[in-house]
Amino acid sequence: MTAPAFPAGAAGMAGTMTAAAPTARIWRFVLPIWAVVYGLLIAMNIGGLSRHEFHDPDDQLRLQQVRDLLAGQGWFDLHQYRIDAAGGGVLMHWSRLVDIPIAAVMLLLRPLLGEALSEQAALLVVPGLTLLAIMALVAWIAVRCLPKGAAPLSVLAVAFAAPVIVQVLPARIDHHGWQIALALLAVAGTLDASQRRGGAISGLALAAWMAISFEGLPLSAWFVAVMALAALWDQAERPRLVATVQALAGGSILFFLATRGFADLAEHCDAIAPVHLAVFAWGGIALTAAQLARPHSRIALIVALGMAGAGALATVVGIAPQCTSGSFDMLDPVVRSFWYDNVQEGKPIFAAEWHLAAQYAIPPLIGLVAALRLAWASEGRGRRWWVSYAALLAGALTISLLVARAASVSGALAVVPLGWQLMRWLSALKRPPNPLLRVGELVVAASVVFVTLLPVVPVMAVENLFDDEAGIRKDEPALTIACNARAAQGTLAALPAGGILAPLDMGPDLLINSNRSVLATGHHRGAKAMRLTIDAFSGTPEQARAIMQAKGLRYLAICPRVQELDLYEKRAPRGFGAQLKQGKVPAWLEPVPMPAEAGLRLWRRLD
Repeated sequence: MTAPAFPAGAAGMAGTMTAAAPTARIWRFVLPIWAVVYGLLIAMNIGGLSRHEFHDPDDQLRLQQVRDLLAGQGWFDLHQYRIDAAGGGVLMHWSRLVDIPIAAVMLLLRPLLGEALSEQAALLVVPGLTLLAIMALVAWIAVRCLPKGAAPLSVLAVAFAAPVIVQVLPARIDHHGWQIALALLAVAGTLDASQRRGGAISGLALAAWMAISFEGLPLSAWFVAVMALAALWDQAERPRLVATVQALAGGSILFFLATRGFADLAEHCDAIAPVHLAVFAWGGIALTAAQLARPHSRIALIVALGMAGAGALATVVGIAPQCTSGSFDMLDPVVRSFWYDNVQEGKPIFAAEWHLAAQYAIPPLIGLVAALRLAWASEGRGRRWWVSYAALLAGALTISLLVARAASVSGALAVVPLGWQLMRWLSALKRPPNPLLRVGELVVAASVVFVTLLPVVPVMAVENLFDDEAGIRKDEPALTIACNARAAQGTLAALPAGGILAPLDMGPDLLINSNRSVLATGHHRGAKAMRLTIDAFSGTPEQARAIMQAKGLRYLAICPRVQELDLYEKRAPRGFGAQLKQGKVPAWLEPVPMPAEAGLRLWRRLD
């Protein structure tokens, strides 16, 4: 992509939108900023990295998925056979697309570093490359739609976008970081002067995003809706819209065949399934037909959009009516209330603590205002593009208010106009001759920039000021897993064969650090086993014993300080989990000595 799709904006505001920003120019400021930022992230996480700790159980299970692939498990076989092994394993909804860079780094470095070190290298390299891709795309967009000098500030703003940075920390190898990069790539496609090429780039990016995670569906749908409105506003944008929908449909089919094949054609509601491919294909056919028949008719486009929407609804209702109520509405009520409703990233932003809500919402809000100001100051297609960008950002922000984990996309989109806003504020400095006034002006400017990028700090300060416990709620459970099964690898390996009953969030840690199977992990495709795990820790010791016998589980493990045990205790104050936490162990469990540094407690079932 070499040229923008629209001319310059208003002088002094949007700046001149250059025809081509040399790639070398972008890398001159992207690489130093990336190196400093990721270097700091490594330094800040070096302790956890040395202890082989992970930020999330999903990262651990992703690593296990790649290990299984490299060990010979089929490309199209996405089962985790050591989760609910007695039940045949759990078919994961994850995509092989995310496995590719992890596996590639491991395979490339194995001859040089060996298996263990190549794995550790992948935990560093893959998140770093993801962050580099995000920063490079932000720079590519910014240099084409902002005045000279604003792009580096946009890239720098990525470092302060908390919902973005938490997805690219070292060892964060799950799919969230690539979702951010693909969202930015879809936006970059709208800046390509070639309508068809730009549309193809946007459509393929959206298709890959949804193939990686079905979480991308709402914003992808909004992206297409915004492009449709832009095409109705400016007929010259119509070929871009059609190319986007065509590429989305074709790309989705391609990614499905390349990563799923024909092994699983069930109509899943949590991942791209044949019903969704039919919906995308129908939309592409409807818009293509309108473009071929009436390329300059707004009425024909409106009719085609209506047919695409109506056909999509009819297809879903007719083929997969269960998907009309959402991806998780079919969960067992107990699993939903105990597990899904307690997943913090799945809750609305306003359900989080105020300082977190402020950090996730305020920078995108300021970015949205800046985007609207840029639209107002621009002309022609430049104004249309900035209005579309503001609409995309508003949609992403709205979705993030409902689901906190979506804030990573709104945070990434916000940094482009935020870079321009920061430049405006800095260029407005008067620099008075009086040294005291100059220092005062710099302090005020620095404070404004700081609060804009990191509102979490002042909001937390206010919270602590009015909190008798200085922001610490003693009645709240711990927020992280306090155990590390890696320290117990040798002990676990030496034990006789047998699966383990453990809290859901401990499962992935046990999987990657032993050859044991576990009953369940916190992944909804294994909902039946999740319900059994919840029942085991919430019921009586005898009920837990019966579940272990039925599933052939020889061992039971807990981490006394894990949040999940607090939830079991809250659900059943006299239940099995609460008893174990209090040190009340039934006679049919024999303790197995574990290394103190592991933090685990393990028992062997005697019968």
